[in-house]
Amino acid sequence: MTTGITEATVVFDEHAEAYDKWFKLNGNVLLSELLLLKKALGNPGRTLSVGCGSGLFESMLKTRFGIEINEGVEPSDGMAAIAEKRGIKVLRVGADSASKAVIGFDTVLFNGSSSYIENPGAAFAEAHKALRGGGRLVVLDVTAEGGYGTLYDLAAQFGTWDHPKLKIRAPKNPYPTEFLSCVCWKSVPEKTALIENAGFRVKEYWQTLTTHPLYSNDAPQEPAPGYTKGDYVAVIAVKEPLPPQHGQGLPGVEQSG
Repeated sequence: MTTGITEATVVFDEHAEAYDKWFKLNGNVLLSELLLLKKALGNPGRTLSVGCGSGLFESMLKTRFGIEINEGVEPSDGMAAIAEKRGIKVLRVGADSASKAVIGFDTVLFNGSSSYIENPGAAFAEAHKALRGGGRLVVLDVTAEGGYGTLYDLAAQFGTWDHPKLKIRAPKNPYPTEFLSCVCWKSVPEKTALIENAGFRVKEYWQTLTTHPLYSNDAPQEPAPGYTKGDYVAVIAVKEPLPPQHGQGLPGVEQSG
């Protein structure tokens, strides 16, 4: 039985196959995001993918670059079933229960999932628990302030890509509107604040999809440092010890939480 049922969970259960289909129709967008993910991960060690979805990216990381991510968290049974067929061991719970997985990971990854989580701050706090000391949090997603985030919000508001205001701006194969009804994009500063509040120190940013959405599938892009130009951004942070709660711990003694 899956826990953490939300509107997003229901939507992805009902449209699980459409997610992979969209990426197959937008192969250069997929490759651009995959190259960004590879750059952000580096040598990730033992990694937990939170909101692993269908396991598409994890599978491609393994076959193309030899980067293995074998453990995931995914509340959608439909998506989790596909991921399991790709060899991922999936814990079917929400992101706010991620630390129910075996703790001590080197890296916790949110790739395109944090904007579908109702309380991303709580999810990042769970990631902090799941990581070893000095472990890394890697968060990639569409930015609210970018072209894709703005276009997606308009499509969600109109409820269709066929609106005259969107037809001249939309990519040839736009993201299904079903996936836009249950999402809340965050700006990079908003996401950074949530990550830091969960006990992490942000080290660097990388970005891709730096052209207008209409043209972003024309050719794959190499990732670039920073976050002010790209519509898909990676935030890379390191776990720091949380301050002791009132009446707990000793001054100068690092806590394990």
